[in-house]
Amino acid sequence: MASSNAPGAPLLVVLGSTGTGKSDLAVELATRFNGEIINSDAMQLYSGLPIITNKITPAEQKGIPHHLLGHIPLHHLPWDVEVYKREANKVISQIRTRGNLPILVGGTQYYVDPLLFTDVILDDVQQTDSSAAFPILEEPTEVLLEELRKRDPVMAERWHPNDRRKILRSLEIYLHTGKPASQFYAEQETRKAAAASGEAPGRPWEKLLFWVYSDKEVLSERLDARCDKMLDSGLLDEIHELYGFKKRAEETGQAMDMTKGIWQSIGYKQFEPYLHAFEAGIAAAEVEKLKLSGLEDMKTATRRYANYQTKWIRIKQMRRLQDEGPEAVSSLYLVDSTDLSQFQKNVVEPAAKLTELFLKGEQRPAAVDVSETAKKVLGSALELRPKETPIKRTCDMCQTILVTAQAWERHVGSVGHRRAAKKRTKFALVAVDAQRGGEDKPGADSDGSRASSPDIGSMFSMFSH
Repeated sequence: MASSNAPGAPLLVVLGSTGTGKSDLAVELATRFNGEIINSDAMQLYSGLPIITNKITPAEQKGIPHHLLGHIPLHHLPWDVEVYKREANKVISQIRTRGNLPILVGGTQYYVDPLLFTDVILDDVQQTDSSAAFPILEEPTEVLLEELRKRDPVMAERWHPNDRRKILRSLEIYLHTGKPASQFYAEQETRKAAAASGEAPGRPWEKLLFWVYSDKEVLSERLDARCDKMLDSGLLDEIHELYGFKKRAEETGQAMDMTKGIWQSIGYKQFEPYLHAFEAGIAAAEVEKLKLSGLEDMKTATRRYANYQTKWIRIKQMRRLQDEGPEAVSSLYLVDSTDLSQFQKNVVEPAAKLTELFLKGEQRPAAVDVSETAKKVLGSALELRPKETPIKRTCDMCQTILVTAQAWERHVGSVGHRRAAKKRTKFALVAVDAQRGGEDKPGADSDGSRASSPDIGSMFSMFSH
């Protein structure tokens, strides 16, 4: 019989970088707890191309329903965060209606976070084709910043003048709502503070998170081997398929935005030089050389992406959990998949036991007590740097604008700043010596008096402009 603390709307979330075994764990948990899986990998939303997108195979799915997998055609733009959140919540609701357990799994964390945290995106703002509705958003960044200064000076002061994305988003919020983004964010902070103090009841945290983690060096070797296996399994056939799709689209006058959607899947861009050489009929030896080079580039990009995913969990998601409160922090468990031969013992069994306790509403062990790896990795992740304090300061000497107090402190302590300061001091002293040298020579002002030499402070001022 379930405890009165049992979650009314439970959600399991399986996180982790590529190659750690997230999908395998999700299937195991779904099998044991009557679950259905929701994909949150942006590339796996696209239909077809199972190798380049690393989709779980039908055999590996073991009959478990998988949602939002192979869901949209190749020519579609990727879903923005709001669309994904809406569609995923719809699926989660349907799963619960069937009396089943929703299990969210995937590596696109900016899709995952809005489903976990209330204020990651502004739900009040329904984004449309903003550039069509508001042509000013197509203007150069300096024009956008000037407009933002008029509409929301608080946000304009917060962003670096070259940070177009943040300036654009702040202006977009105002244009859609008539309300400054700074006001939205201030209200968010007020809600968080009220919830933390107990003045306002927050929604119950009914989520259990598993971070499937592998040692970086071991994972890098595993990812390299996976790339080799992908090549042997027909990766180049899919890359040729994508290349042909692009050519046919261009022949019909359709412009492909290569910076978005399926074109961002790791593998296509890395093998483009090989594709061009192959199509051009270049000598086989050169084509083979480009193929091997593409493979190495793909391995490098995959390792870099895995590092990025781990960093997101360790810093961004951990900080958001801390903002949510102790209950949220204590819901994140790390399971160690470094040794795949021990996957059942080190990953599946601990996760299954924790899930059972979670669903019954019973007390769970502390996350740092699950394993030595959990203690080490989670312990360091919890020791986060404090939040950045917004300011804006300009270092005239380095021609750099800093937008937080912490960034300013890091800058003035940096090697580059110290080098610039030393150089400026040297120039100032040389100028003073030159001035003093001139005083030793005959000559005076028209009134017969000698010109006074500037002090070193005025020389610094001279060299700082």
